[in-house]
Amino acid sequence: ETQKLVEAYAAELDKELNVVIGKTAGPLDSRRNIVRTQEAAIGNLIADAMREAVGADIAITNGGGIRADKEYAAGADITRRDVLTELPFGNVTVLVEATGQQIWDALENGFSKIEDGAGRFPHVSGLTVVADVKQAAGKRVVSVMAGGTALDLAATYKLATNDFMLDGGDGYTSLKGGKVLVDPRGAKLMANDVMALVKKLGTVDAKVEGRIVIQQ
Repeated sequence: ETQKLVEAYAAELDKELNVVIGKTAGPLDSRRNIVRTQEAAIGNLIADAMREAVGADIAITNGGGIRADKEYAAGADITRRDVLTELPFGNVTVLVEATGQQIWDALENGFSKIEDGAGRFPHVSGLTVVADVKQAAGKRVVSVMAGGTALDLAATYKLATNDFMLDGGDGYTSLKGGKVLVDPRGAKLMANDVMALVKKLGTVDAKVEGRIVIQQ
């Protein structure tokens, strides 16, 4: 009897997860070697969803949190299962007040192990970043624009990020110490934020658009 209930629940869950919530206009690529080394359309989608969900100026999230390791063809359906497979860790979107300097330092950390394909590689929203990866780690960020103007190191910005990074995960210790406006207890799953944006858009037109320029 219990087994039947479990099977029925699993079947119901399966049906729920396979619900199509939108489609992608262009291709999306979440392969590990992509999301840990360069700007990716799927990273932009996730960062945009986080930023919109909490009304932030800027969002930064780590490539290592994007996990499905797959390619979606242009015109492909996006299901709930897809989003949960991409973001399986149950991380939530937090909002923190961070200075321009903290954001700059966070980005330096993000590019600091690019040659190792480390998970800290940053995906961003509301920022345009130029990095020169020939330089030594910690000296790779060349320029940062926020909302079309140069990042002001002394100014305070509302930053959306995930709870793992806010806690210093993946080397993001610079994000500690800011005033937390949405803490992990009051936060929503990143996956929920992405689903909400995909549903709202219907057709996702995320693309690589020069948010992160890597100088070789």
